[in-house]
Amino acid sequence: MSFSRREFLNKGLLGVGATICSSNSWASATTKLFLKNDEPNIIIKLTAKQQLIDVGEGIKTKFWSYTGELIKGPKKTLQTTNGSYLGPTIEVRSGDKVRIIFKNELPEPSIIHWHGLDVSHENDGHPHNVIETDQTYQYDFVVENRAGTYWYHPHPHGRTGFQVYQGLAGLFVVRDKEEEKLNLPSGDQELNLVFQDRYFNEEGQLEYRRSMMGAFGNKLFINGTSQKKFNVKQGLYRIRLLNGCNARIFNIAINNGQEIKQIGSDGGLLERINKLDRFYFAPAERFEFLFDFSKFLPGDIIKIESLPLVEGRGTKYTIMEFEVSDEAGVVFKEPLKLSNFTKIDPNEAINLNSPKLFELIPKRGVGWTINGNGYEADRYEKYEIIKFGDTEVWEFYNPTGMPHPMHIHGTQFQVLKRYSGRLQGCLDHGWKDTVLVLPGDRVQVIKRFNTYKGTFIYHCHNLEHEDMSMMRNFKII
Repeated sequence: MSFSRREFLNKGLLGVGATICSSNSWASATTKLFLKNDEPNIIIKLTAKQQLIDVGEGIKTKFWSYTGELIKGPKKTLQTTNGSYLGPTIEVRSGDKVRIIFKNELPEPSIIHWHGLDVSHENDGHPHNVIETDQTYQYDFVVENRAGTYWYHPHPHGRTGFQVYQGLAGLFVVRDKEEEKLNLPSGDQELNLVFQDRYFNEEGQLEYRRSMMGAFGNKLFINGTSQKKFNVKQGLYRIRLLNGCNARIFNIAINNGQEIKQIGSDGGLLERINKLDRFYFAPAERFEFLFDFSKFLPGDIIKIESLPLVEGRGTKYTIMEFEVSDEAGVVFKEPLKLSNFTKIDPNEAINLNSPKLFELIPKRGVGWTINGNGYEADRYEKYEIIKFGDTEVWEFYNPTGMPHPMHIHGTQFQVLKRYSGRLQGCLDHGWKDTVLVLPGDRVQVIKRFNTYKGTFIYHCHNLEHEDMSMMRNFKII
């Protein structure tokens, strides 16, 4: 991809450009300047291409996948799963200077969005920046996020759902010193699990069946393979979950009413353990929990299940299973405190008493919309222009019968208030970048716009709704 000199300089971190990030949304105020003579300490080449992969069904299926090459950095930076269609898990540390060179070998335009990462608009994967077949796009950014589970996926307007469904996604794990001091379960006792459903036809090939409800599959995959059972040692485990589905919402529980001890959300660790018996888990949300398998006997089976979304309607089903072995694991203990977590003071907001309202509704001739407006590449409503440094309260209102997981790019936010309709059990704790707005819900979130200027997007993360125009720009000036 070629740039003029002016465009090159405007890219900020592209190559040897400079950018300033101040006062990120979850930590104390800091200022970081990526100096012109700084070199990235991690360089990765990611290629999107078509591949034939047997995911455990005994048939070669055509997927679109990310393949990775580590050019510079620790070996563990890129981690792959054999027989998986998912891209490599990228693992970095907070403060790392990262360069990722994306090459598009797909037969259509694409771009990568770093979901949950606080990066400049040039590095965010905005649809404005899609590249054509055989072109490359270079991302350069400092990892400002705290330790947590993030991910990456394509973001071309109108084709995001299709491309993700074909297999384009991967985890992006960030670690930091605060987390390391806790001595949480690690190594074999730390599991990353990505849930995705896909529709396979009789020939064993993917079929993308899009509707106003979304795209749903007839098979469920864990980490891009058909493996549903995992052997575990007798000990405490740290388990990370990502709902990587296009549209499917789970109602997660552990069989026999086992307690779920949440330790982390979209944006990293909570302050303390949050105990749950079940929760709604929407597309793009992440969830981390501790589970002690030492309380079970060898051969015992523990199931992660999805209960009916509405009680009395539908049946529960098993997502995956853990089988307990007779091997003792490394001894880890549950920490009493997880992190230094500070809630945003609502009085910071310039509009605390008049939240910006975003109504999630369909509109004839447009599709799914936000306030009746569909996606337009270069248009902003007055309320979508935001002054850099401001803190705002946004209220998502869903008067329809369809759930909408709403994602805001840029800095993480916090859920301030939820006025529930009939259903309860959403994940509102901690730092968030995606919030589930169920039918009848009004959800207020509070967000600081204090790290980067530029154009970003907010949208429903039911990817078919997003592609049907339930996405808008906002500009920080």
